[in-house]
This record gives sequence, C-alpha cells and structure tokens, in this order.
Amino acid sequence: GGLGYVISFGTGALLVTIWMWIFRFLYMIAKLKSIREGYAVLPPFHFKVMWLPGATAGTLWSLGNVGSIVAVQQLGQGVGYPASQAALLVAGLWGIFYYQEVTRPTTIIKWFMSAFVTIFGILLLGYESSSTGGPGR
Repeated sequence: GGLGYVISFGTGALLVTIWMWIFRFLYMIAKLKSIREGYAVLPPFHFKVMWLPGATAGTLWSLGNVGSIVAVQQLGQGVGYPASQAALLVAGLWGIFYYQEVTRPTTIIKWFMSAFVTIFGILLLGYESSSTGGPGR
C-alpha cells in the first residue's frame, strides 16, 4: 500500500530541501563573488521562533497525508481521493471567515457555489462507487 512510501517521501523532501538551500547558497556566492555576502543574503532560519509552529504544522500535515493515503486504500480512488481533497474546502472556510482573506461578497458567493459543486461531485462519486459494489460501498 501507499503507507510504505511515507518514510521515503519524507526523506526525499528533506534531501531536496537541503539540496535547494545548497544550490541557492552556491548561486548567491557566484552572483556576489563572496561567501560571506552569499550567506548574508540567505533568509534567516528563525529556529528559536519557528521550531514549535513549524514542527506542529509539519506534524499535522503528515497526519493528514497519512489519513489521505488510508482513505484512498479503504474507500478506493473514486471516493477516497476526492474526499481527501475536500480539505481544500476547510482551508477555504478558514480563509474566508477567520483570516478574512476574501472580503468581496461576489467572490465569496462564487467560492460557495464552487464548494457546493465539489461536494456534489464527491457525493456522486461515493454513490457511484457504492452502487457498483466498489470499495466505498
């Protein structure tokens, strides 16, 4: 199943992130012709401030990723994947109501119309899967 790939995914993400920082550092050294200046223009890590929020966000994302994999394994591709993508709806609601990232009423109405179409599609996929005797029955 897909859970066997979680560790390799995390390892790959770590290695790619390290490689990109090294690449950016080398690029800045070449551009500025100085190791000291190349390092100085890199964004600071802010470990003291960001370790707890960063670790919390990473842990929650990882749990959601594992939950998505389990949902697809248990419910099938037709139901599990669309249901796991419904997390975008939750994020949209947070953006509208808590962070107030979207304030124009017409834009909010369009978002809700799109959200209802998405939910309708998820429900139709679930119904189709259950009526054909698929894993989501």
